[in-house]
Amino acid sequence: MPVEYPIVVLHNVASSNSCSEFVKIAAGMGFKTLAITHAQGSAAQRGLPSAQKLAMQNGINFFSLGSLDDVIELLQPETIIVVAPPPYGKKNLDSEFVSTLEGKRWVAVFGGNDPGLGRKDLEKGNEVVQVPAGDIGSIGTLTLGLALLTGKFAFNR
Repeated sequence: MPVEYPIVVLHNVASSNSCSEFVKIAAGMGFKTLAITHAQGSAAQRGLPSAQKLAMQNGINFFSLGSLDDVIELLQPETIIVVAPPPYGKKNLDSEFVSTLEGKRWVAVFGGNDPGLGRKDLEKGNEVVQVPAGDIGSIGTLTLGLALLTGKFAFNR
C-alpha cells in the first residue's frame, strides 16, 4: 500500500494495550497511515503484532521503526507536528492551526507513555502544539489531538 499523508506516529510506548488502542483510535478518526516508533517491553513483543493485525483488518498502512529520526529520514514530511500535554506545547492545537496544514505532507507525533515526550523528542518537531485540556494522559491526548486534527471536533472558547 502506498504511504498516505497525514501520518500519525505513536512514539516511545511500553504498553501492549496502548499499541492496539492507538490503531483503533487513529483508524476510527480516518487516518490511513500509522507508525509506532521506539516500542519497548510488552509493546514490542505483543503490542506491535496486535497493532499490525488490527491495521490490516482495517485497511491501514502500518509500520514500526526504531526512532523518530527514521520517520523523518524515510518519509520526509513537510511538517512534523509534536502533540504534547500542557504546558509543553508552544501553542494550542486548534482550528486555526489545523487550517495551516491544508495541502501539506505532515506527520503528527504523540507520546506513548505518560507524561508524554521527552525534550529531545519535542525538538524534532517544527510545530510543537498542545491539546487545549489539562493532563489527560497519553491516550487522552492522542484521542483529543486526532479529533482536533481531523476537524471533526473543534475547541471553542
